[in-house]
Amino acid sequence: MTSTITHNVPPQRLIDLVNPLVRWALESPLHVALDRAILTLHVTGRASGRRYDIPVGYVDIGGRLVVVTQHRWRVNLRDGPDVEVTHRGRRTPMHAELEEEPASVARTLHAVIESIGWRAARSQLGLASKAQRAPTVSELEEAVREYRLATITLTSPSRRAPTGPDRHEEQS
Repeated sequence: MTSTITHNVPPQRLIDLVNPLVRWALESPLHVALDRAILTLHVTGRASGRRYDIPVGYVDIGGRLVVVTQHRWRVNLRDGPDVEVTHRGRRTPMHAELEEEPASVARTLHAVIESIGWRAARSQLGLASKAQRAPTVSELEEAVREYRLATITLTSPSRRAPTGPDRHEEQS
């Protein structure tokens, strides 16, 4: 089954080539050019203990930084670890909540779209719709399954992301 939603991601070779430059820029005075869209997520591998510094796009929804990813490194964020991010030129501790359950991911994506608008969401989330309108939750869930998308919600360690059914009401 093909979704009415497409997910546009640059080729991995391009990502691998550009990421070192993006990481450098985010830690330099040039960070202001990228601050509204990209941060570096500093993650420790659960099994390897290896440190990963991953530039990711994000959307700020009321102080919660929402990241959409299809990459396997996300498994290191299961069980809600505390992480660090380089954001706005500073490295700060944050709490990461990984959501992989398709219906919940779709609701989070829908809340993001409602918050920032479909036009902004298309570019910030890398999503497009063949229907030329904002997608429904069920269309988003279909895309989440097809592209194996997950969301990561980053919050201040003292302000944990809400869990359960109320979390999407709070984000709206």
